[in-house]
Amino acid sequence: MINEHVEKDQIESVNDLLPSFTKEIEEGNGNELVIRLREHGLPIVEEYQHGIKLGEGMYTHEAVARAIFHSNENGGFATPLLPRGTLHYSKDDAGLRSYIFFEVQPHNRRVYYHEAVIEDIPFPRLIFGFALITKGEKHEIAKVMVGALEHQSITNEDAEVYFYPYTNVDSNFDICWGGQRLPSIERVSQLTTIPELFFNSPNSDCYYSTSNVSNLTYRDLVEQVKGTEFPDHYLRKTGMTVSDWIIQLTPGL
Repeated sequence: MINEHVEKDQIESVNDLLPSFTKEIEEGNGNELVIRLREHGLPIVEEYQHGIKLGEGMYTHEAVARAIFHSNENGGFATPLLPRGTLHYSKDDAGLRSYIFFEVQPHNRRVYYHEAVIEDIPFPRLIFGFALITKGEKHEIAKVMVGALEHQSITNEDAEVYFYPYTNVDSNFDICWGGQRLPSIERVSQLTTIPELFFNSPNSDCYYSTSNVSNLTYRDLVEQVKGTEFPDHYLRKTGMTVSDWIIQLTPGL
């Protein structure tokens, strides 16, 4: 289990525990986790089985430190295969509730607004968060959250999180799905399909009035920025870092 929460007096930085080199953790059953520490970025954890790479994810330094402490006590740690760009994965002690956060890169796409179809609209770099409830072999998606990052910022614990700048996301970062019911999933890696459902949902004017600082209506904003990158100066600040944001959205862990 990898968990974000660790007391600050336990460790100033994971680099106090490990120098800047690759640490390999052998699990004795053909599985291997490789932790790669970077000078200006979050640690990357790669999972291999019999030499074949299964996946990778980025984690906060505190999450890696906690996992290392846990592995020393219990002989190893493991996560499911995680979506590309994962920043955080954690699970409660009972294994019934879990959280995962991953990054979606900036891109342009078609959007739907009432009856209109508008092409080439830019989206900033986003972090999607998911609260999952495990029931048997399946995971139910209890909540989906989203925040924004500056286009050129380095993704680490201290990166500033902004509000999602368009519609259908409330001030608590929760996505409003209307009457749409989210599917249950069997594998955590299937969560990569959920942002596509969100992007392809119709935009209304719900929750838009405080989502950015452009002072433009949604229609005027997308007409102004289409075909370009989303302007960072239109993003509305939350006053939280990535670390603060994840802690707030993962209560009870």
